[in-house]
Amino acid sequence: MTDNTPLKRALDEYIRQDYARLHMPGHKGASISPFGKLMAYDVTEVEGTDSLFEDDGPLKELEEIFTRLYDTKGTVMSAGGSTLCIQAMLRMVAKKKGRILAGRNIHAAAVNAMALLGLEPVWVYPDRKQEERLIGEISPDAIRNVLEKEKKEGTLDSLCAVYVTSPDYFGVMSDIRSIAQIAHEYGLPLLVDNAHGAHLHFLKEEYHPMQLGADLCCDSLHKTMPALTGAALLHTSDTKYCLQMKGAMTVFGSTSPNYLIMLSMDSTAAFLMQDGAERIQQTVTRCEELRQKAREKGFVLPQHCDPMRLTLPLAGTGWDAQSFRKLLRKHKIMEEYLSDSGCVLLFSPFNGEEDFKRTKALLDEVLIQNQPFTAFPIVPSEKVMSLREAFLSPKESVPVEKAEGMIAAQVKITCPPGIPLVMPGERLHKEIIKILKNSGIFVIDVVK
Repeated sequence: MTDNTPLKRALDEYIRQDYARLHMPGHKGASISPFGKLMAYDVTEVEGTDSLFEDDGPLKELEEIFTRLYDTKGTVMSAGGSTLCIQAMLRMVAKKKGRILAGRNIHAAAVNAMALLGLEPVWVYPDRKQEERLIGEISPDAIRNVLEKEKKEGTLDSLCAVYVTSPDYFGVMSDIRSIAQIAHEYGLPLLVDNAHGAHLHFLKEEYHPMQLGADLCCDSLHKTMPALTGAALLHTSDTKYCLQMKGAMTVFGSTSPNYLIMLSMDSTAAFLMQDGAERIQQTVTRCEELRQKAREKGFVLPQHCDPMRLTLPLAGTGWDAQSFRKLLRKHKIMEEYLSDSGCVLLFSPFNGEEDFKRTKALLDEVLIQNQPFTAFPIVPSEKVMSLREAFLSPKESVPVEKAEGMIAAQVKITCPPGIPLVMPGERLHKEIIKILKNSGIFVIDVVK
């Protein structure tokens, strides 16, 4: 972080003034273990520190920096993670009795927001080439087929937007450029959950949704950038949304956004203005070396994948979560995600040389034994009630094994990966109950 970034500069000036802190928060900037002097920077909206949702000072200046860095029409900050950005995106496109054409590999935050906004999803299932849950690309042809069907049936006008998650939790990236062109052809904006792809703008190839034609997208800065958990950005490529973004965020966001989170975004801006892009590209190069090693060992890697992560499919390799976890710990590696189906290793420019050496040593030790396996099943949903109606209906919690034939009243997920196995309003069949139990979910809310 440099003293030239706007928020750091403003907060340093506030601290230098040595005011009697007769305002929130209650710690009053004291050096409290284990946070030490960092507490002095945890302030609130007082003179000189600006206010996120009505910013006209250092926070506005910082957002202007991010707008230039990402080359957008407008970029605003979120201290409520990509969840708040997703909620704001959906709020901006929502209309009465509206519907969203969305990939089923959607994050739970979007489903909950749709329920609250009265939006109904129209699902498109991913073209799954791996075996983990709903991992896979959303096909442009699948999007076009649904839109053409809606047009023929005269229901296109009720659609508010196309919504795609790319990269998904496992790093799989969809063809955003083609999907954007198709959405626009049918008069719809494209919203992209790019939570895992904040770094994509700074690569040699164009990967970021704002470069590929999306109208709105979110980035979680904390996943691959030097920012605290909860730091995120909301971008737009369309000027009509620029003045709407802040207001949409206030519907769901806290009126007390955390200044330490925002200060870490200030630090991230400094990183990107200095040598951040170069370091991101260097990390991508090192990751490609690891992916090449994984291919040589016999792993069948996802085809179109975030270049700054390593996703290792385990199904059919002779490895399961238990045995692979032992190997990971032997090499002192803590993974992002692990199941019998696969392992996700998430890198950033702040991984040191030792991290890459340990990962290479891990791959050196892996022996692949091709074995038959049963793919994680995709059970098409049976919708019997609207998302909002089920979400707000009287409900009761029941053991999963007793829920057959009942209607789900909540989004049910394991997190990670945060991709819902069951949506509100869907009937719980025997196959779905089996999947829930195998995923470690044993209680579910159902409509009374």
